[in-house]
Amino acid sequence: MSSTFPPSFLAAALAATFGASLARGQAPDCTYDRCALRLQPNVFSRSLVQGVPPTPVARLGLFAPRIDLLAAAGDSTRSHYTAFRTHYNRRAALTLVAIATFTASIILVSASYNASDPQQYEGAAIGLLVGGVVVSFGAGVSRAKAEDHLQQAIWFYNRALPRGP
Repeated sequence: MSSTFPPSFLAAALAATFGASLARGQAPDCTYDRCALRLQPNVFSRSLVQGVPPTPVARLGLFAPRIDLLAAAGDSTRSHYTAFRTHYNRRAALTLVAIATFTASIILVSASYNASDPQQYEGAAIGLLVGGVVVSFGAGVSRAKAEDHLQQAIWFYNRALPRGP
């Protein structure tokens, strides 16, 4: 008589052993020391690193990077990660609009010095300058929201990691 486990029992045992960590997008041997995420400052940007010897996961540039660890994690982590990407990309777009607006304002001011009637350029230059300041303020608000959501996503991700060896 051969004794074998029913497939459903084997599947349940595997799910109980590895299911929680795999559902969170983590390897079964992932401990806090090995897999915790944190932000590390660089010269002109910041990077998301993982573990005690910091292994780069993503670099935060102009637009939001795709971070698979956070995208595959639990609901709270994914929710904050999605909000981070939305706000971070909005900040990037608003920053580009602000730069374009400031550049157009500078071009109009320089054109007014060469024009016979500088008055016609000054109003537009001032309007663009004020518009650029408003857009820059919006970019700053989006950046603050993005950083807050990224910190919360990292916190939820790290909270789910097992402590100890």
